[in-house]
Amino acid sequence: MDNQYRSPHERLLGVVWEDRAEAEIYGKAVELCLEEPDIARRLGARPGATAEAIRSAMAAESNVTRALEPVQQTLDAFRAQLSASKKLDTDQTDRLQAMTWNWRTGSLPVLCLLTLSLWLQNRPGFTIYLAAALAAVATLAALSRPEGRRTLGLTLVLLCLAPVQAFRSLRTARAGNIWAEDLRVNGVKPLMKRVLDALLGDDPDELLFPDSYEGFRTSASHAYFVPSAEAEQLTRKMGHMDGGTIAICGPRGSGKTTLLEHCVAGNDFSVITSAPATFAPQDFLVSLFSAVCERYIKSEGYQVPDFARITTTERALRRVMPRLRRATGWMSYALPAVLLIGLGTFAAMRSLEQRHGRLLTQRTRHFLDEVTSLATDVWRGENIGAGLALALLGVMVWRARKNRIVLRTLKDLWVWGTAALGLTLVAVPAVSVFRDPELKHDWDRLLADEFASVSLMICALPYLFSDSDGNDGHMSIGRWDVPRRRIRAAWRLLSVAGMAYVYVRHAALRDLVTDDDNPVRVLSVLTGIALIKIGKWNPGPGEPDLVRRCRNQLYRLRTVQSTTSTLTLGASPIVSLGSSHATAVTTVPPNLPALVADFRELLSDIARTRSLLGKRTVIAIDELDRLGSDAKALAFLGEVKAVFGVPHVHYLVSVAEDVGAAFVRRGLPYRDATDSSLDDVVHVQPGTLARSGMILQKRAPGISAPYVALVHALSGGIPRDLVRYGRRVMETEKKAGTVELSDISRMLVLDELYETLSGFRVMLSRQEWTEAASPVLESFRRLMARLKSGPGDMRALRRDLTDFAEGRRQFDFSGDFPHLEAETSRLLVEASAYAYFSLTLLDIFGTEGFTRRSERAYASPEGDPQLLAEARQELAVSPYTARSLLRSIRRAWGLPVQGRVHAPRGAGRRPRPVPGQRTP
Repeated sequence: MDNQYRSPHERLLGVVWEDRAEAEIYGKAVELCLEEPDIARRLGARPGATAEAIRSAMAAESNVTRALEPVQQTLDAFRAQLSASKKLDTDQTDRLQAMTWNWRTGSLPVLCLLTLSLWLQNRPGFTIYLAAALAAVATLAALSRPEGRRTLGLTLVLLCLAPVQAFRSLRTARAGNIWAEDLRVNGVKPLMKRVLDALLGDDPDELLFPDSYEGFRTSASHAYFVPSAEAEQLTRKMGHMDGGTIAICGPRGSGKTTLLEHCVAGNDFSVITSAPATFAPQDFLVSLFSAVCERYIKSEGYQVPDFARITTTERALRRVMPRLRRATGWMSYALPAVLLIGLGTFAAMRSLEQRHGRLLTQRTRHFLDEVTSLATDVWRGENIGAGLALALLGVMVWRARKNRIVLRTLKDLWVWGTAALGLTLVAVPAVSVFRDPELKHDWDRLLADEFASVSLMICALPYLFSDSDGNDGHMSIGRWDVPRRRIRAAWRLLSVAGMAYVYVRHAALRDLVTDDDNPVRVLSVLTGIALIKIGKWNPGPGEPDLVRRCRNQLYRLRTVQSTTSTLTLGASPIVSLGSSHATAVTTVPPNLPALVADFRELLSDIARTRSLLGKRTVIAIDELDRLGSDAKALAFLGEVKAVFGVPHVHYLVSVAEDVGAAFVRRGLPYRDATDSSLDDVVHVQPGTLARSGMILQKRAPGISAPYVALVHALSGGIPRDLVRYGRRVMETEKKAGTVELSDISRMLVLDELYETLSGFRVMLSRQEWTEAASPVLESFRRLMARLKSGPGDMRALRRDLTDFAEGRRQFDFSGDFPHLEAETSRLLVEASAYAYFSLTLLDIFGTEGFTRRSERAYASPEGDPQLLAEARQELAVSPYTARSLLRSIRRAWGLPVQGRVHAPRGAGRRPRPVPGQRTP
């Protein structure tokens, strides 16, 4: 690196850099950026883009200045530290050069080191005093001359500033590391991309260089969600409604499912279910009811019953195993703790038993005798007052079954009594510590030993203030980044080791800890804490009523349980008595009216409970457009609308465009199930070019604008197709082995055209063909064979494709010849319209110089790339309006425009598509 910047760029860099270290850091940042995958991948895409060319361009004074502008603050900090460190190094070097060493000045440090060594080795005092005397004589001899005094003074200053010099060097290195990282990320890397774009030519955006395309590996993921106007509209509608049914309509793949998944907040109770085409309304309601029950049981932290293994043994194990695991975990801590505490306090308990055991036994026996005598007197009738008091107490206990005041009073008495007794047991030992003369004497001895007390404080305070849950991350120490948690762990271990060392070395601390009364104090404190915990202990609540009801409904929905019992009696000499039981479980759903009533009742209670907590209840029904047709979807809504309209419940229903159009026509003479089933509709439209760019940038950061326009045009703005075609772009780049827009788009468009025409050929094979019309089908076959062979002879392929798209020569199927059927002519017109769309994409994206041509085209409204996506959408409506739009787009891009294509006979009205069949 150093040799690289000495020549030929050293003179140029000298204009900018103030220090040699800055040039080295800049060169290192350039090298690190060249090694990054996204930069390295772009190198070699064109002959002019090489590593040496980039190094030369980055070393230019203008580019160096541009790289320094974003990181000026960290550079100034580094320069300040570097300047201070260099100044200190220079001063230290000047002091070394100004010293004059001879036998007088040189003998002084030798004698001082000898004296220190003898003192550390515990040598006889005579030798130490002799060495010290010689050092004093050497000091007087050195101070007797001016050069000796100057040398000793400079040596003293040099030694005092040595730690400062080392600290300055560390701070300079750290500031240099910070600036190096800032320079690489914010200064050199963005500038290098611009320099590389300049080296790649006038149209670098036509090269496919995304930073990553991992987002194309999955079709649906929460990490790649992009906010939209429809999502904001749905959020507003739900916010202004306490409950209701909202339909989300739009074409397939427009993102309705994604919208359903992201409209639910994190604290909402939500259930998302699908409506498969084979479900009857009752089956669907059973599935939805079960999903709601399971979701609520899980949200409350309980386990959903498993009906796949419903044997007695399995049920017992499922109930016992969670409790056994919790008990095992609790015992793994409780048992060792009890053993250690019991063993540690055994001596204190024995001491208390020896001191106060006899007195306690006597008082307990006296109390029991008094109670026994009182009970005997009451039983004999000799103590009428006590008997009357006991009778009144019994009456109060009986009345407490309805009046909870007595029980609450007893509970409060227990809580406050245990708390008061526990606090007393904790406070008494604390007070006795200050009144114990022995402890006071030991404490005074510890404070008198300043070294022991200070050492104990230094070791104890870091341990107390080292929070293991504090700030995580790393701490920079020079060139190393050490995790903070490891530093805290090492600090705590050193603190514990220091406290143990102080305890072993100092008798005052040992006497303070091992006082005879300390075990009793510890036992009292532990007993008080245990009483406080016992008073606060409250048994956990049982299973909530709603969870129990959900569990019962699951059993009712999925099983029918019948139990038979038999009792047999016999009049034999020996009376016989017996019974038998049998249980059978089968899966039978309840009837529909009862199912609807129970579902509404349970869901209403769940929603009311959630509403009181400020949370919403959302039921999302997806895939309703998979039922095949709008008639089936409307019939399904008419069947299941009985469960709609539950208070505080938002129903979100994903439907096709036909159902949304039916709701919009409400109030007109046309009425259907949507008028009474839905409260509002959110229309999800295909995305614009800007939104498609946001989606693609989220999934493939760094993808350029021409590729965004290409993928947006192919997909028509449909998010699902947008991801699909983005994945196809990456596949085509690997297959073609090039990153040029013209090559990738040409291969991608031709592959897509071949697949679409193959679908049209399958539908044409179902038509009736005559011998006179067979040349059209034969020409269609040859065109597909040429598309399948690939873009080898691109001129011939474009000529045949143009003839088919414009209906010329052998593809003149719009007139009376060759007597095609109306349905056949319609299919050919639709196929030629799609070919015309593909030809337009080939002419726009498959020709070099897209960037230059787009600048002229974008000046016209018809040159907006959004119109290409609209033309793709228009192909699903009418091939003739799509052709008209494509002609205006071609004029804006300066492409040849065909004449008007006439409609074939009998093709004025497009027949309705077959249910479930997607139009290519």
